[in-house]
Amino acid sequence: MNRLSKELLNYIKPYKIRFIQAALSMIFLAMLRGAIVYSLKPIVDHIFVTKDLKLLHLLILVLPIVFALKMSFEYTNGYLMSWIGQKSVQQIRYDLFEHIHKLSAEFYWRKRSSDVMARVINDLNNVQSTIQFTPLYLIRDITTLTALLFVLFYIHWRFALISIIIMPLAAIILGILGKKMRKAGKASQIIIGEISHKFQESLQGILVVKAFNYEECSIKNFKETNDNYFGQMMRYLKAAILSGPLMELLGSMVFLIMIYLGGKEIFSGKMTPGTFFAFMGAFFTVYMPIKNIAKLNSQLQLGMASWERILQILDEKPSVIMIDSPLKLKKIEGGITFENVSYRYPSREDYVFKNLSFKINPGEMAAFVGPSGSGKTTIIHLLLRFFDPAAGAILFEGHNLRELDIKNLRYNMGLVTQDTVLFDDTVAKNITIGKPNASMDEIAEAAISADAHAFIKSLPQGYDTILGERGIKLSGGQKQRLAIARAILKNPKIILFDEATSNLDTASEKVVQHAIEKTLKERTIIMVAHRLSTVKNADKIIVLKNAGIAEMGNHKELLAKGGLYKKLYEAQN
Repeated sequence: MNRLSKELLNYIKPYKIRFIQAALSMIFLAMLRGAIVYSLKPIVDHIFVTKDLKLLHLLILVLPIVFALKMSFEYTNGYLMSWIGQKSVQQIRYDLFEHIHKLSAEFYWRKRSSDVMARVINDLNNVQSTIQFTPLYLIRDITTLTALLFVLFYIHWRFALISIIIMPLAAIILGILGKKMRKAGKASQIIIGEISHKFQESLQGILVVKAFNYEECSIKNFKETNDNYFGQMMRYLKAAILSGPLMELLGSMVFLIMIYLGGKEIFSGKMTPGTFFAFMGAFFTVYMPIKNIAKLNSQLQLGMASWERILQILDEKPSVIMIDSPLKLKKIEGGITFENVSYRYPSREDYVFKNLSFKINPGEMAAFVGPSGSGKTTIIHLLLRFFDPAAGAILFEGHNLRELDIKNLRYNMGLVTQDTVLFDDTVAKNITIGKPNASMDEIAEAAISADAHAFIKSLPQGYDTILGERGIKLSGGQKQRLAIARAILKNPKIILFDEATSNLDTASEKVVQHAIEKTLKERTIIMVAHRLSTVKNADKIIVLKNAGIAEMGNHKELLAKGGLYKKLYEAQN
């Protein structure tokens, strides 16, 4: 058994009692089917040949009971296996969601969200079908096959030997077709992720697509991917569809042989018509499980290809490793030190910065400015420990960031980003993301501090207004003020502003800037800014360039130096 199967079985093991119950009902069902087929012999020989009326009456009374039992066994194993399939996939889905949230930011830069979604939805559906139906039909058909083979050999062992010559050949054919289906199925699932990506990309960028008359190119690109998916799926389906007819052809050949040999036996008086009918009934019933197993093979191969893709996500390891017993700081004042910190992105050779050193005192407002690509936002990401430095150390209150409890530290940090992320929920729920148990008074107080209370009250349901996808019902300035309220509600000692006003017009920027300044009291503020007008009041401005610090000082000091900061400031003014 390979690792793929073992990992999948681990999700089924907790439900082994129900699985055993389902298997037992399948065994009873198989035995019942064998008995029904074998009963053809006495039915033909004793009822229709000898015209036994009493036996006919008995048959009429017994058959409804037999069929009711058969139905109950079929319902039992079907229900139990469906339950196992649903519970197993429910756990896989939960584990996937939990695991994705534990991964470092580096994972999200490598993987497209549409690809992850394709695995969570499309691949998981295939796995669910595999768990739910493969054991159900496989056990059912194998037990039925075993029971019927016993009947065949019991009735006429020489004919039975001839009838099973199909099985080794069928196994070889299924093995060859299975490999083709697994390969094509895996390729098709990769392409469906690409299709999801193109759909998502076009929907999110539809305004740009229309503004630049890009519709034809966008549709053309999608058509190519869609055609590739069609080609891969047809490779899979050709192998899947071929397995059934091949099994049928092999069975037909054996059937012709059995008709010829059986006819000779009956004509010579060595076999009764009832025996022949019972044998042929068993043969036809044996053929159906074999054909079902051929069809089942296609579902199994697609499911295992999908499971392999899901397992790739579950095998991902966080690049940021937490130590076993991290330190929880009882009191955080907001002091931060970078000691010779170097960092480069995993996919690049050049360093964003090397040997970067600076100190931010508790309660200071520090701003990072510089050309695009100088590493301003990377500093925010390092402080939040989305990833670790390649060299050097980041200290909070004199303690290395790697030794600290990151959840405890993040609880004492607030973040306001350039692109505000709002969820399709109420205003209140969006503000309380960092503090879910906050009271309405606390929520309103945070909104007032962020200059957001007035516009919130003007909304149709106030704080209970549903914002829609990505907060589509709000303006840019309103979104940013909600983000500030969200950060304030946590009452953190450190607030990080990552280009918080860069997407706003002048009027909105002034309102948001005023809201930011109201949050400064007794907090350490770290700002990443493109607009230098927003950092003039900073205690410390650090100018980044060429993987290091070009200048450091306050606004007046840097203007007096006449260096890079002055050039940037004059260019903007």
